[in-house]
Amino acid sequence: MTMLTIAICLIIGVFMFMLVASYAFMKNGAGEESMNYKILACLVLPVLNLTFGVSLNFLNSFVGEPAILTNLLVTCVHLAVWIICFVLAFQVESKGVVKVYAIFWALTLAISALTAYINSVETTVDFAWAIPIAILLLPQWYGFDYFVDDDFVLSIILMFISLVMFSASVWRWRSLVK
Repeated sequence: MTMLTIAICLIIGVFMFMLVASYAFMKNGAGEESMNYKILACLVLPVLNLTFGVSLNFLNSFVGEPAILTNLLVTCVHLAVWIICFVLAFQVESKGVVKVYAIFWALTLAISALTAYINSVETTVDFAWAIPIAILLLPQWYGFDYFVDDDFVLSIILMFISLVMFSASVWRWRSLVK
């Protein structure tokens, strides 16, 4: 992928982020922030984040090239957008959004655990069913390979991040249910 393509994708991503974020903070007729736009932002931003993360990091992670600074930048932006989404979701106090986040992070935790298992043990079991899910959830985190050159360690790092995010989602969901 050329630098021009990466720059265009990042510019489009920043533009889309600003567009969705601006909708999240629109005022309604009474001068209050509208919660519907925040919920929309909580659902659209992660989808855009996943899309740009996969489009920018997939090729390098698939080929097995060493991670470069661009991959690390994509990973840092991915993590920052998720933190922003969590803050918005916690402000909105929407049980549905927090439940969707918990399911997403549980799936990410499971796929990263499966990847760690596959990387640590030679197995004859066919895990081909997990490849499409892994393609959707794992390339965004390839930037951490800039620091660590072992796929098993990378999977463990992702498992830790997923566990923290999943725990935060479940904790917030439980506090909203009470």
